[in-house]
Amino acid sequence: MDIGKFTTIGFIGGGNFGKVFRAKDNLLNVERAIKLISVQNPQEFINAINEAQILEKCRHRNIVDIKEIDIHQIHNNLVPCIAMEYLSKGSAQGFLEKNFVTVKKAIKITSDVLFGLEHAHNEGIFHRDIKPGNILFSDNLTAKLSDFGLAYGLANQPFAFAGYNSHLPPEVLEGVEQDELSDIYSLGITFYRLLNNIRTLNVPYANDADWLNAVKREKFPKREFQLHIPKSVLRAVRKSMKPNRNDRYKTCLEFRQALQKIRLAVNWSYVSDGHWRGKCGNDNYELIRYSKRTGYFIDFKKNGRRDNKHCCSQIPDEITAKKEFFKIIQETTLRI
Repeated sequence: MDIGKFTTIGFIGGGNFGKVFRAKDNLLNVERAIKLISVQNPQEFINAINEAQILEKCRHRNIVDIKEIDIHQIHNNLVPCIAMEYLSKGSAQGFLEKNFVTVKKAIKITSDVLFGLEHAHNEGIFHRDIKPGNILFSDNLTAKLSDFGLAYGLANQPFAFAGYNSHLPPEVLEGVEQDELSDIYSLGITFYRLLNNIRTLNVPYANDADWLNAVKREKFPKREFQLHIPKSVLRAVRKSMKPNRNDRYKTCLEFRQALQKIRLAVNWSYVSDGHWRGKCGNDNYELIRYSKRTGYFIDFKKNGRRDNKHCCSQIPDEITAKKEFFKIIQETTLRI
């Protein structure tokens, strides 16, 4: 389909209020992502323009770059079209669905987004819809915050509550206007999902009252974490998703600095139950848990050689062996 100087190549996905296509700019001979905004009335048309103005105001290396906005006639309808940089590496949601997200990867994605979000907040813009699907990767795998269709902050914008339901903080459910602390909570939930490799997070409650009660009591989402995550990382993610606003990080900078203080070593990846592989610099690691007639054993290998410092033998039961296995992963994730 030809849209002005653009020729669509393929469908990328649905964004807020519209559809996003991969397209070629035939004049500049480059690929772009173009968002066609569905509008039914004048106010929706203004909202479409607002998204482009927000992206222009929030130019940053960790925010998807806007190239231009124009109005095109498609099937006898005037359609706003936002042209943005095309990011071929996909989204954090796509990565989450196809890969194991390591602790290092989850921290890197969250830290990248915090840089962009901090810039937006400094410009008085609140994103209000932070989730894995709205985080895209550049060619060098830098994470960039995208889809500002629900963002708020321009002087001519009427305020309305918005966002991905399962990522909304309790104050929004109670009618408090969304702000930077709301964005920090939503990013905290995103961080939580990445660390735990949670592909989807749906609200299981029949009414808002039960949902709000569960969020305020930290029952939703459940504060359960995979066993390989170090305690210092758990402290950071727990603070970011505190239901009480006063207990959260106050700024993106504070959140990001907390992550920067976590000194990572081995980047462990799940292979199978009782079998993980890791990498730190040029060194490769392997951790294997297995059983014999005399008990359970754990082998720790660095570059193919056993490192007896972390090996364990004749552990009497599986529960103890599993506990020791993940203790080794937690310790070596932070130090060797």
